[in-house]
Amino acid sequence: MAWGLTISRQPFLWVIRPGSICGSDWIELLPQGFLEAVGERSCIVKWAPQMEVLSHDAVGGLWSHCGWNSTLESISEGVPMLCRPCFSDQTVNARYVSQVWKLGYNWRMN
Repeated sequence: MAWGLTISRQPFLWVIRPGSICGSDWIELLPQGFLEAVGERSCIVKWAPQMEVLSHDAVGGLWSHCGWNSTLESISEGVPMLCRPCFSDQTVNARYVSQVWKLGYNWRMN
């Protein structure tokens, strides 16, 4: 994911919750040289007010696990989603987002 963001050359906000990656406190497991490569076009934070972020005109999409809250918030703000479901209802939500509502792309299905 990190090198994909680098290669894209697009500005991005990446919320990485502390403790969400096994064996990691926060961003110490990002690849060597990643932070330098993305420079000032990146903003990596521990938390962000998602509704405020999604309502900003600069946001072109949301990479989401497709939990119900994130799915509804993205839909309500008209932001397309790149779906990466992990478990539970996320897989069903991602399928609806991509196949039924046609509001995003389901990474797991394609």
